[in-house]
Amino acid sequence: MTTPLWLQNILSNPKITDICINGPQHLYVDQGFGLEPENTVPAAPWTEEEMRTWVLEQISAAGKSWDARHPFIDGTVPSGHRLHVAFPPLAQQGILVSLRRLPGLQNNSISGAARWAQSKLYGVLADAVGRGESVLIAGSTGSGKTTLATDLLESVPPLERILAIEDTPELAPRHPHFISLVSRAPNADGFGEVTPRTLLKQALRMRPDRIILGECRGTEVLDLLQALNTGHGGALATLHANSPRDALRRMELLCLLASGGSIPLAAIRELIAVGVQWIAQVKRTGPSRQISELARIEGREGEMILLRPITAN
Repeated sequence: MTTPLWLQNILSNPKITDICINGPQHLYVDQGFGLEPENTVPAAPWTEEEMRTWVLEQISAAGKSWDARHPFIDGTVPSGHRLHVAFPPLAQQGILVSLRRLPGLQNNSISGAARWAQSKLYGVLADAVGRGESVLIAGSTGSGKTTLATDLLESVPPLERILAIEDTPELAPRHPHFISLVSRAPNADGFGEVTPRTLLKQALRMRPDRIILGECRGTEVLDLLQALNTGHGGALATLHANSPRDALRRMELLCLLASGGSIPLAAIRELIAVGVQWIAQVKRTGPSRQISELARIEGREGEMILLRPITAN
């Protein structure tokens, strides 16, 4: 079936960042003020069978397949949104659909400086990225990490090659030499998996000037830090964390897990202190997203990584 007109209108609305469909009768959207019922949807928008048919078509278009062994699906649908689906019986309210508008669907006529005009620290970060310094962007889900990363990449000189590693293709900077590699989950038979760690190793053979890690969540973090300490500077990565100090602790934990404990914590901290220069914390306040904290890594003192807070003048 084709996408219903009422849903087409929602998907094409640039003000809507998130769409949550809880079964066939309940739909909520986020326009920057939290999830609210969508008033333009008909009282009975579709039947359960119509919703299932549409969802399965979107899953197929995203190159995915669903069966009882894989009750959760992630992908990117033709509209350009990121899709997550949870099926019954694990989803008790019926099929649960979560759609997120990716940065590539945003108004690209707006410059990063204009989008982050309320965050006076943006210019400091943009200059740092332009100079080839490495930046870690931390924040919660929906705080604007990917949007900030996309905007900052426009500060990379146009003759430099940017290579991004992502789970879902989200980064979309206006840069002539931006390319991305996307990881892949195993198929129903357990074959065909391509991990971010594998992609990072391949990326190092592709003459990158900048390596971008869409999200730090696994063993690839250790490989990235080792690359940053062997001549591959100017990286950018995002991470779920509540503060710059919390971001450091999370990176340390991921590296310890990746090494199986074979690398001492002191050595991991040295990798971070040498390889990363900045940590930016982003947060969402109503409809706007802001750089709430910016810290410069100033090396180590004993076992502690030194962070110098940067304030907006």
